[in-house]
Amino acid sequence: MKKLTLFMCLIILIPAFSVFGEKEGAEEEVRPALTGEIPIGVIHAATIEVGPEAPAIEMAIEDINKWCEESGIRVKFVAWSENAEESATKAVERAEVLIGRGVKVIVGSEWSSHCKALLKLIGDRKVILLSQSSSSPELAVPGDYLFRLQPDDTKQALFIRRLTLSLGIKAAIVVYAREAYAEGLWKECAKLWKTEGIEIIESMGVDPEKKEFIGEFATINAKYKEALGKYKRDEIGIWLLHTYGPGIPMLTSMAKYPELMKATARVFDSDNGGAPGFIEYAGDICSQLKFAAYAFGATVSPKWEEWRGRYVAKAGYEPYFTAFQIYDCIWITALSILVAEKYDGPALVKVLPKVAESYFGVSGWCALNEAGDRAYPNYNVWQVVKGKWEVVGFYDGATDSIKWY
Repeated sequence: MKKLTLFMCLIILIPAFSVFGEKEGAEEEVRPALTGEIPIGVIHAATIEVGPEAPAIEMAIEDINKWCEESGIRVKFVAWSENAEESATKAVERAEVLIGRGVKVIVGSEWSSHCKALLKLIGDRKVILLSQSSSSPELAVPGDYLFRLQPDDTKQALFIRRLTLSLGIKAAIVVYAREAYAEGLWKECAKLWKTEGIEIIESMGVDPEKKEFIGEFATINAKYKEALGKYKRDEIGIWLLHTYGPGIPMLTSMAKYPELMKATARVFDSDNGGAPGFIEYAGDICSQLKFAAYAFGATVSPKWEEWRGRYVAKAGYEPYFTAFQIYDCIWITALSILVAEKYDGPALVKVLPKVAESYFGVSGWCALNEAGDRAYPNYNVWQVVKGKWEVVGFYDGATDSIKWY
């Protein structure tokens, strides 16, 4: 992290604090300087999320503290991490633990179902929740304590529509987990597909906590065979929509049906592109299908390239999108605390959107919209080729177009 760049960022941000509702002529509030150790809470949705994010969290804390030391700022940030173990109930329990220890800002959870479960708690306790990847439209509400560095699912649905049209797909079969993220995304996709004349052959909601879906995919297999009487194989797309947990069981269950395994390059996941678990636990299946997915894509910049190189050297693999998102989340949190000059939820609610608007991170410009979600979407299109994830395209939300590599 360049010292000059960050120093200039804070210089820009600190004067901006005067716009946050201060009455002209009001007596200036005298605040003690921030000193000592300041905790940033982190809640991981699941153990599988910890692996790609832990190196990024460590990098963020190291970079922030180094910059504070070089800038003469007498604070030290620490990350206190908890694991919700795929449970919304446990996410609330872990948040209560962090809040009880004095945390005023929590980064996470990755999953919309967890963020939804946390809304009442963070509102009552006036604690910021900054999610690196939650994107359910149901949670796109102005004026609450939830902020998200991911565009909401209406933007993902726009990408899925463009992908469907770009590949000449005329019919869709959808298996979605019955939880906030997947249900919201499915509803948005259904509306857009219908406007484009895409036929929805089947839409099946499944229990996200199940570990196999063989019976469900028997129905999908029958519907797929029926659709082949009307459409060519390349004209039928199969979509698996979920937060991550059900993804591997969906694929292993699907593999029981040879006809479905012929849907090469027409089986799509949601925003899990590049996730290492698919290769680790279902690599052969993904390779046979040329399984595709997407993930929020970082804006290519010198800052991104430098950070990516450091991450790969530290982690040993390419960064999953939540890794660079959580890195930026922690930086935005730390800068907001420094700008507010107090560790306090209500003060940070006022400051954080302005900080994000002025912050260009490793993921790109982090400006938020009126609902507190990232304003401008970009997505990388990923595909499994010979047992490895490869980026094969890029979606530009500003132009609603896909550039294929």
